Amino acid sequence: MTRYDTRARRAAATAAVLAATGLALAGCKSSTSAATSTSSTPAVASSSPAATASASSAASAQAATFFPAAVDNTWVYASTVGKTTTTDITNKVIAVDPVPGGQQVTMAVTTATGASTRVTYIFHSDGSITVPVSEFLSGAVKVTSGSVVWPSQAELASGQPQSSTLTLSVTSDGQVSNATVHVTISGGGMQSVTVPAGTYQAQLINEDFSETLLGSPVTFTEQTWVASGVGPVKIALAPSSSSTHEATVQVLKSFTKGS
Repeated sequence: MTRYDTRARRAAATAAVLAATGLALAGCKSSTSAATSTSSTPAVASSSPAATASASSAASAQAATFFPAAVDNTWVYASTVGKTTTTDITNKVIAVDPVPGGQQVTMAVTTATGASTRVTYIFHSDGSITVPVSEFLSGAVKVTSGSVVWPSQAELASGQPQSSTLTLSVTSDGQVSNATVHVTISGGGMQSVTVPAGTYQAQLINEDFSETLLGSPVTFTEQTWVASGVGPVKIALAPSSSSTHEATVQVLKSFTKGS
């Protein structure tokens, strides 16, 4: 195997780590990037303005109790990596805009050190939510196809897994290779979760990420507990036992509704 092949494959594995970690930090969603970035809006079917407004209203009605998306809604999380507690992370909704088939929700994510980024969600009219991934990848790693979508509350309650695939473009030593990350999402039922902000009855969302690195499987599991009317209250990322990355846990310290 050439040096490029090895580095590219390791970069592909890192891409999977970043994607999974980004989701763990973005189920809230957080980032340690100091640069402000924007993301592209996932493609959705076109419709008339009236249909768009209707779909947006439907999306809002179904998703609002699951993950309230209103301007100035603010979440503060404490993040722990391994055994070390990091600085607080603040997530604030700065815009909610109608798009064909739902609503685009833009959130500013800021650490206590002032590092900031912007992430976008798409709240679909069927109650599902496309969550950010691209914003948490480095410039050398890009999502070329696929997305990660939380199913609707009804689909999560059914316990039936939903599968999707992310294709990543990885640039190493001026060469480009592709990596494929398989994602399986399912509901884990309602659970009682106690965090600094309080005790909640929360829907557990299980997300399993997997790819193959040098012939060996690499897996990561993310769990997000979402409380009705509050949104994510706890997020836990568990790398595979063979990974050198440490587990990450985020817990809600406070949630403040916008005025």
